Amino acid sequence: MVISDSMIRKRDQGKMAENASLGRATRRALQTRQRLKEASLALFIESGVGNTAIEEITERADVGKGTFYRHFTNKEALAAALVEDAVDHLLERMSEAEKECRSLDEAIERLIQAHSEFFQKYPNEFLLLFQERVFPQLQRDSSEEPDASYLNYLEGIRREVARFIPRPVAPLRIRRLACAIAGFVSGLFSFAVNGMAPEEVEKSGEPLRRAFVATSSAFLLEGEIEEILNLNGD
Repeated sequence: MVISDSMIRKRDQGKMAENASLGRATRRALQTRQRLKEASLALFIESGVGNTAIEEITERADVGKGTFYRHFTNKEALAAALVEDAVDHLLERMSEAEKECRSLDEAIERLIQAHSEFFQKYPNEFLLLFQERVFPQLQRDSSEEPDASYLNYLEGIRREVARFIPRPVAPLRIRRLACAIAGFVSGLFSFAVNGMAPEEVEKSGEPLRRAFVATSSAFLLEGEIEEILNLNGD
């Protein structure tokens, strides 16, 4: 049987008083699962998901192959768990930014800031999302069923901007905005990867940031204006 995060957490509920050893077992299982996640995340960034073997993950995590399969059915399931964690971390920052916004420009500015903070705190998760998993889905039109994490991310973007636009925003515009934000932040912080201090990156990128916010806001409102013109034409 494959162990999920929720199963591990639920297994302990209501039983700690009855069996203290179960609590220790649960903690050990969580620690093992976390080691597998940390090892695989580092390897996925180094070599890519497709080029990483399960044996490499278990060796770096210092666990047996059987232990791996107790936690994950395969490598893709492990990658999906990492993406889910990363999207949760990013959505947390987006949600915190949402509280202070009073205009569409501010909402887009806060989205950029949330992505920037996420990059600085979880650089490997950012790279996994926007190089390996989510960004490729944003860039292509596909008939494949989108990942749940991808849809949650897009819904987070939509929720941030929709309250400042009277009419529903077309899903394609939300996807393009998400793609643009990810590309903008990736490009901006490529300077940090090359050794520039984060403060310098922020300062030097400020003019580009203002221009990006203005054009993104205009792009979203363009659909609103088009719909109003169509209604008036009718």
